[in-house]
Amino acid sequence: MKRLSWRFFLILFLFSCQKSPQTTLYEFTGNAMTMNYRILIGHPLSLTEKNFVLEAISQVFDEVNRTYNKWNPHSELSHLNRQPAGKRILLSPSLENFLTETGCIVHLSEGKFDPTIETIQQIWRQAFAKGELPAQEELASGRAATGWESIHYAEHYFWKDKDQTQLDLGGIAKGLAVDLLVEKLNTRFENVYVEWGGEIRTSGQHPDQRPWKIFVSGFGSCDPAKALATIEIHNQAIATSGDYLQNWTIGQTTYSHIIDPQTGKPLISLPNRISSASVRASTCARADGLATAAMLFEDLPSAQAWAQRMEKFDPSLTFWLIAQDGSTYATVSTMFQ
Repeated sequence: MKRLSWRFFLILFLFSCQKSPQTTLYEFTGNAMTMNYRILIGHPLSLTEKNFVLEAISQVFDEVNRTYNKWNPHSELSHLNRQPAGKRILLSPSLENFLTETGCIVHLSEGKFDPTIETIQQIWRQAFAKGELPAQEELASGRAATGWESIHYAEHYFWKDKDQTQLDLGGIAKGLAVDLLVEKLNTRFENVYVEWGGEIRTSGQHPDQRPWKIFVSGFGSCDPAKALATIEIHNQAIATSGDYLQNWTIGQTTYSHIIDPQTGKPLISLPNRISSASVRASTCARADGLATAAMLFEDLPSAQAWAQRMEKFDPSLTFWLIAQDGSTYATVSTMFQ
C-alpha cells in the first residue's frame, strides 16, 4: 500500500476543536467497526441522560452492523447478497428506506455512485492481495454483475436479475450511522455534534452560542490558528472521500481502493484526477454518497461541471474538490471560508 502526497492528505483532515472553560460540553468517544467516533452534547447532562446517550450509541451501531455491514455474514445485507436471481426477499423497513435513498444518490451521481460493484471489488481485492492484476475474463464477469438497474425493491420486497450481483453500502452507510445518531439524540437534546470516521453532522449550535465549526487542518494539529479553512455547519452534515485511504502499486501504476462502476476498474493516480472531495448536505448519508461520486469523474473540470449541476438542482449542496496537481474547485463563497 502506498499513500499519496502528504499535502492532499493533510488538507482533508476534518475535525472539530471546541475548547472553552466556561462551556458545558459533554464528550463521548469510542471505536465502532474499526473507526473512531466522537459525540458532543452542548447541554448539562444528568446521569440518566448520559446513560441515554450511551444506549443510543449502542443501538445505532448495532443496527448498522446488523443491517448494512457486508463484513457481517449474519447482516441483512449479506443475506440479500447470497440470494439467487429472481428470489424475492422481504426487506426490513429501515433497509427498504435506505435503498430508496441510495437509488436517489445513484441518480444524482449520474451513475458514478453504484453500490452493485461488490462482485468486481472482490475480484480486484483478491488480485491486489497477490500483487497482480485480475484476468480479463474475471473482470468481464464482474462488470456483467454490476448495474443498479439489475436490482429491484418494491412493495417491501427485494430481488435481483443476476446471481452474481452483490451490494456494498459502505459508501453511504457510514453517513447513515451519523444521521441515525443525530436523529436519535435530537429526541432529547437540541445541540449535538456527531463524527464517525471523519463524517460529521450537527444540530443546534455550540453552547458558546455560535455555530458548530469544522477546521480543515494539518494532520495531527488541533490549532484553529493553523487551519487551512473553516466551515460553519448549521443543522447540516459534511463528508469527505479521498484516494489516499488505501492504495496498491502494481508495476509503475498506483491504484486506489475506489472502483469506477462504469469501467469496472479502480481509480489510477493521475495529476488532474480528483484526489479528494468534500460535500456539505442536509444529511450525512447524502453527503457521503455524493463525495464518493465526485471522486469518480475523470478530471477536475468534469467533476466541477457535475458539482455545479448538483448545486443548481439542490442549492443546499456545497462542494470542495481538489485534484492531485493541487488545482481546486469550491462552491463560491459558501463553504470554505
